Amino acid sequence: MGNPIPPVGDRPLEAPPILHEDSELLIVDKPSGMVVHPAYKHPDNTLADAVFARQAACNQPRPWLLHRLDRDTSGVVVFAKTVGARRHLVRQFELRTVDKRYLAIVSGLLDPASGLIDAPLQRDPTNRRRTLVTAEGQPAQTWYQVLATEGNYSLVLAIPRTGRTHQLRAHLSSLGAPVVGDICYDEQHEQSAVIAPRVMLHAWQFACTHPLTRLPFRITAPLPPDMRLCMGVLKLGAGFECLTGAMNT
Repeated sequence: MGNPIPPVGDRPLEAPPILHEDSELLIVDKPSGMVVHPAYKHPDNTLADAVFARQAACNQPRPWLLHRLDRDTSGVVVFAKTVGARRHLVRQFELRTVDKRYLAIVSGLLDPASGLIDAPLQRDPTNRRRTLVTAEGQPAQTWYQVLATEGNYSLVLAIPRTGRTHQLRAHLSSLGAPVVGDICYDEQHEQSAVIAPRVMLHAWQFACTHPLTRLPFRITAPLPPDMRLCMGVLKLGAGFECLTGAMNT
């Protein structure tokens, strides 16, 4: 998973796979299980630590982390390498012109097969690890499309229009289709643990206006092996192949 870099904290870190790098942007493929940035319970050995150490080893300045993913979620994470790139991307996030596309394997069938989830979200006052759909919450919107179904499982493309904590996980669960392997939102997670050792959610694509060229820019993170295996076991792979095939035509 990349080249070894100087240790940070008690354990050595490994450089995350680099999806794209230029004078303005550094985009990495976050592995599942890695915390994005230091927090109270995770003061070091984070994705940010690994990226910062990698840049230091290359005699480059520390970049700016522009967004985050949940610990179990894999996929695209973007860093800005210059002040100008940071300002340009932050503005796009504020205007909601950044396009982030996720792939999720869910336990349940969504009807209709595509649509907009418009449901406010707030932290669960009795369990801070969860987010609830409630009228008192902050506005939150997620567009989704079912790519494939087999039995009681579905492969879903999800595009958040806002960026609330656990937004995709909470929204899909509210429709009776929690992400497979999600112990916070899937009451039947013990049944799916055999095929899903973690939350089956992947930040697949990120698109924006490039801060230097001002042209449309899109980057894709390949499916991690555990998610590809889960798709195969559940016979959902054809949906992903159709999606990528349509993009290449």
